[in-house]
This record gives sequence, structure tokens and C-alpha cells, in this order.
Amino acid sequence: MAIAVHPGTEEQGAPPAGPPTPPPPPRGKGRGVGDKSPLGLSWGLVLPSIIVVAVVSIFPIVYAVNLSLHETSYMQIGEFIGLQHFIWIFTSAEGQAQIARSLIYVVGSLVIAVPLSLALANLLNQNVRFRRVFRVLILMPWVISQTVAALLWKWLVNPDYGPLGLGETPFGRIDFLADPVLAMTLLIVVNVWISYPLATILCLASLQTIPEELREAAEVDGAGPFRRFMQVTLPLMKPTLFVVAIQLTLLYFNMVTLVYTLTGGGPLDGTNLLSLAAFKQSFEFFNLGLGAAYSVVLFAFNVLFGAAYIRLLRSERNG
Repeated sequence: MAIAVHPGTEEQGAPPAGPPTPPPPPRGKGRGVGDKSPLGLSWGLVLPSIIVVAVVSIFPIVYAVNLSLHETSYMQIGEFIGLQHFIWIFTSAEGQAQIARSLIYVVGSLVIAVPLSLALANLLNQNVRFRRVFRVLILMPWVISQTVAALLWKWLVNPDYGPLGLGETPFGRIDFLADPVLAMTLLIVVNVWISYPLATILCLASLQTIPEELREAAEVDGAGPFRRFMQVTLPLMKPTLFVVAIQLTLLYFNMVTLVYTLTGGGPLDGTNLLSLAAFKQSFEFFNLGLGAAYSVVLFAFNVLFGAAYIRLLRSERNG
């Protein structure tokens, strides 16, 4: 017997369809640090580092700024005096002289160190005999501490028994540590001597990443060594040179040990820089408020110069 199936019978017997299933939430959205998702795991790994950086970097900066706004007596924080310490640094003859000497020291060292490092890096990049020996000799000042370097140069330029001491000359007795101008000159020379190896290594590493085919193509086009350097090598090394300048600038602004050991800020305060003034005010005169103000000024100079270098680097890349 045939069974008649009326139209629509199957649809009437089927269970009603439920609401549509909502789409799954995006990965990582709405998940916390304790979640086992990749985003939660990454936050869990990064958060301890953020806390450590905040404790060892951000907190001291905030504390130094707060300290610079107060009068202090040894380790005791006194009344709030606002910007009086900063006003004194920027308006007094002593503070202005310290700022000027710091800029002379930093700029003078950079003008010598960066071209010297670039020249030595080009020399070490050539196939010359005893290249490894030259590399060791060039890097030797880097492994010497600032204290040892300062004592070594004090002995070298001693006017009585130093190998480089001029002593009595037809123009009179020359003592590098007794004349403010000569002392600053010596300080810049020693500073370059202990810092150029780092810059040389960075420049050499950058040189070795430049494809040799570019130099060969320029040589085929008739470019000489100087033209190849100016048109091929130097443009490709500009980012590295900016990085070198940033690192050396921060190093020079914050230099204390070398200055303190070599000249002590003398003679006649001729080498008394901002960094040395911050050290002396804090740890010799125990004027922590003024010492903190010097530190904040140094930090501001570091930020300004660093931001200027980064902006120049970005403009070079975009141009």
C-alpha cells in the first residue's frame, strides 16, 4: 500500500531551529593578565620587567625632581622652595659657566671622536697586514677604567718627570693641569682616548654590512676612493653615525669619574662640569637639593640631545 505524504508534513514534524550561534570573540579581546591566552601570557612575562624598570628608573627620576624642589640639610628634606635651585643654575655666573664648559667638553669631544672613529674603522676594514694586531691596539683604551686612564695621563703630562710633560720651554713653564684652557684640552683628549674604541667598533660593524658590489660599481663608473666614500659609504653609514653620536653624547654629559680623578674640576674651576657639580654638591657638600637639581638639568640635556638626534635620523630616512 502506498503511503501518501502530504506536502509540508516533514517541515511540521521537524524541531524548531534555535537562535543563531554568536561568533567567537576575537583572540585576546577582553582577556586579563591571568588568562592563558597568548596575549595574557605575554603580559604576564612583560609585567615583571615593567615593574623593575619603574622601580629602578622612573622612581629615582621622580624622587630627584621632588628633591630638587626642596631645601635640604644633609639627609633631611626641608621646606618647599619651588624652582629656586634651577633659577640659580641658569642665572648665576657659576651655573652658566658650568653649562658652557659642559657643552664645550661634549661638543669638543664629539668633533674629534666621531671622525677619528670613522677613519680608524675604514682603516681596519682594509686588507692590510697585521690587521688583528691593529684592532687589539685600538681597542686597548676601552678596557682601561676611567680612574686608571686619568692617573696614567696625569703621570704622562707631569711637567717634571712625565714623558709627555713639556715643563720649561722658551715660552715659560707649561703645566697642563695648572692652566684652565690646557686642562680642558687635556680632559677632552683623554675623554676621546677612552671612548673612541666603542665608536670605532660600531662604525666597523656598519662598514662590513655595506655590499662590496656597490663600491665596485662606483669604481667601474670612474669614482675614486674619496668619491666612493662620500657617495656610497657615508650615506649608508649615517644611521650608525647618529647612533654613535647619541651614545657618546650621553656618555660625555654624565662623565664624572674621569673628570674628578684627572682634574677635580680645577684649576680655577676650569673643568667644573655639570656632572661634577652634581656629584660634589650631593656627596661632598651634602646639599642634596641642589645636587638633585643639577642631575635633573643633566637629564634634560640628555633628553633634548637624544630627541634632536632621533629627529635628524628620521628626517634622513624620510628624505
